[in-house]
Parts: sequence; structure tokens; C-alpha cells
Amino acid sequence: MTHTFGAHLTAGATEAGSRTALVFENRSWTYAELDRAVRRTVARLDKSGVRRGDRVVMQGAARPEALITLFAVTRMGAVLVPLHPQATGGELAVVCEETEPTAVVADEKFPAGAGLRLTWEELHPEDDGPEAPDCDPPAGSDVAVIAFTSGTSGRPKGVALTHDNLHWSMANGLARLPFGEDDTVLVSTPLAHVAVLGGLPQYTWARRGTVILAPRFDPDLFIDLVRDHQVTCAFAVPAMSALLARHPRFADGDLDSLRWILSGGSPAQTATREQFRARGIGVVNSYGLTETAAGVTYSAPDEPAASTGSPVPHVELVVVDATGSPAPASTSGEIWVRGPSVAAEYWTARGPVPVTDAEGWFHSGDRGRLDTEGRLEVVGRVKDTIITGGENVDPAEVENALADLPGVVEVAVSGTPDPIWGEVVTAFLVSDAGEPSLDDVRTHLDGRLARHKWPRRLRVVPALPRGATGKLQRQRLTTLLDD
Repeated sequence: MTHTFGAHLTAGATEAGSRTALVFENRSWTYAELDRAVRRTVARLDKSGVRRGDRVVMQGAARPEALITLFAVTRMGAVLVPLHPQATGGELAVVCEETEPTAVVADEKFPAGAGLRLTWEELHPEDDGPEAPDCDPPAGSDVAVIAFTSGTSGRPKGVALTHDNLHWSMANGLARLPFGEDDTVLVSTPLAHVAVLGGLPQYTWARRGTVILAPRFDPDLFIDLVRDHQVTCAFAVPAMSALLARHPRFADGDLDSLRWILSGGSPAQTATREQFRARGIGVVNSYGLTETAAGVTYSAPDEPAASTGSPVPHVELVVVDATGSPAPASTSGEIWVRGPSVAAEYWTARGPVPVTDAEGWFHSGDRGRLDTEGRLEVVGRVKDTIITGGENVDPAEVENALADLPGVVEVAVSGTPDPIWGEVVTAFLVSDAGEPSLDDVRTHLDGRLARHKWPRRLRVVPALPRGATGKLQRQRLTTLLDD
């Protein structure tokens, strides 16, 4: 059976054509109108010379034309390569070197790249234009999207996600997340994020719900859109959730329609999660990566705050020790994932590079532990573990314990070199209420964490280093000590 990405949108146009599929600012599209827009874009891409198997680099701007382009490129059997809208010329050069695109779709301010350049206005003119005729769908094993990882260091890697990968990712999300055709979902993250390519908006369209697309994330705009469109569900990385929880309007009635927020990238910190719970909004933690085409675990809103939930139906997940053997329950180790949503290859100019081992396991590089009920808690990166005086310390555990320190807006923890201890636990805090002292931090942690996990160094900083998608760049933390 062929699992063409976008088949859920085509089915929606046939079965629920008059329902509202997408809203952006003052315009909306029904399922039938959105499908027609995709057909017209296929025709324009074909006329421009794009063919099956060609790569099309696209600036991942938060605009409806980008979503339409995503469906058009993949429907015609070409391969979409989405980039963050703030990508630099150097980043674009790496992507073009690796993928050799036939075309780049972007606005005029986006850096120039290799291949044919198409602006949004050229690809999506105001006149309707002809629609592409039906064509043979791509095979499930064909690559649909090459999503470049937002790694914290080194050369980014292009994850080759097939139509099958994206189909099974959607099947996993639909099996676990509690929503249906009457839900309205808000998307306010860059469209190059895997949570958009294989995540919540795709699940929403499969259920015939409505997606509200925000042009950017801004707490005031987010709250306005929830109020104006009676949004019921939304996706947010933890930094976004924390900003919302601290906003003066958070307690107002404007968010009353919001039932739950899906937290991706890392679990929402305990303090933020409790603020949402007190407000009557559930937080669904998830664990997933670009290589797994979005989520492989989802929690229930009433699960322990640190839990990311149990594995979805079409995924195998194990936590292994240093020998590759399954670790006992509640013991941390590396998270391995296997299943049809897991990519098989990284795309490079030199040819494909395997993502998985010979038995199909993806070694995530993340540390986690499974409790006795099979629920996953993510505790950090394997390489991020701090070894201080011979004791292992997980930065995420210390960060979670410091998240509700009075005045703290954001917190990150890292190991910094020390001639006696090897490394010492170092806390980096963003505060909106003066500068907490190391004694304040230790008093707060007394009774919460063992003493060897307490920070020995503290730096209050104006902001934490984050990548384009909001992911903490932990390797850059130590540079803040020199500021």
C-alpha cells in the first residue's frame, strides 16, 4: 500500500471539502480550496522544470504558501528541503552543496542559492492558473522531505524522511493525542520544524480539523489567536510555554478554550507545567527527533511532570546500558528507537549514510530511563552528562529543580572544567527579579537534590544561547563565563 504524504489532505477535499482547513490572518481556506491551491502549485513547479526526484529548497517562513508548496512538491514526487527563515547564506550553501537543488523557493531577501530561484509571488501569483492533472503517486519508500537537523555544533545533517516515515509518524500521533474534527489547532513555530512537517498540523488535517497558522510566535499574538479562533490545542517548545505562563494575560479568560498544549523539544519544566495545570490547561509532553519524523512518545496530561509518556503503537523504544543491553527500570541509559517512522538514511552529496544500525535501531544520543510502567523520562544528552568528583550529574535534573526558584525566567546547567573536581556543576540563570546568589540556589535545592548535584558556580545572564528553533545550545554555555 502506498502512503503518499499529503493523501490525508486530498481525502479531506473529497470527504469534507467545505470544512475550514487553514486560517492565516484575515484569510481562510476550505479543504477543497487548499487542495486546488496545491494542484495549481504543482502545475507551476512542473512548468518551471521541477521533476520527480528533484530537490526543492524552501525558506520555511510561517505563511500559507509554504504549506501549499510542501504538499505540492511532495505530491509530484519531488523532495522538499525546508530551511528556517533566518538561515544564513553559509547555512544555505551547506544545504545546497549536500542536496544539489533544482530550485530554491524564498522571498527576495533570502540569500541566493544554487539552482532556479522562485519567489513566493512567482510560485503563488494572485491569479488562479491551471491545475495539474492527476499523476502517478510517489512510492512509500521515496524520499519526501530532507530535514536538516538543528545540531548544536558541527555540520548539519539532512535526514531523508520518506513518505512511509511521515505516514507512520502521523499514525502514531493520531493513536495517542486526544483530539478530533471539532478541534482548532494553533501552529506558531517555524514551518521547517519536524513538528510541523510530521506533527500536529498533519494530524489535525487527518482528523478534518482546522489549523490556525501564526506568522510568528509572540505571547500576545498567541493569546489573541486562541481567543479569536477558540483554539483548543497548540504546539509549543518549552521556552514558548514558559513565556506564556509568565505573561500578564495568562490568568485572563482569553485562554479558556485551550484544552492542552503539546510540548516538544524537551519536557516542559515542572513549574511551567504546574502553572498550566492550575489554569486548567493540560500539558502533553512528547519525545521525538528529526530522525524519528516527530513524536515517538506522548504523555497523558495527568502523568508525572518529568514523563514524556509511553511509546506509540508503531515504535519500539529501549533504554540501554554501555554494553547495548536493556537497562533495568528506573536506570538511565541511551535511548534507542526502531520502527517505520524512523529514517533509514542521512542524505549527503557523497551518497546515503545510515541513520540506524544493522538491526534497525537509531541510537539517539539522548539519556533517559523507563519507569516500571514503561513511561520514558528524558534526562539529557549522553555527552552532556557532568562528571564531578567521579559522580554523574544529569543537567536536566538540576534545571528542573531550579525552574521554580523565585525570579528565574530560564535556567540551564552545564559542567565547567575544574582542576580538583574534573568538572563542577555550573548554573546559568536568566532572572527578572535581581541576581540570585549561589547561597540562594543552594538553599532552594536543599532537600530537593543530593549535595553533589548542587551548582558550585553560578552566572546570571541576560539570555541563554538558543538555535533557530528554540533549542538550547548547551555547548555555547561556557562562553557566557567570559562575558
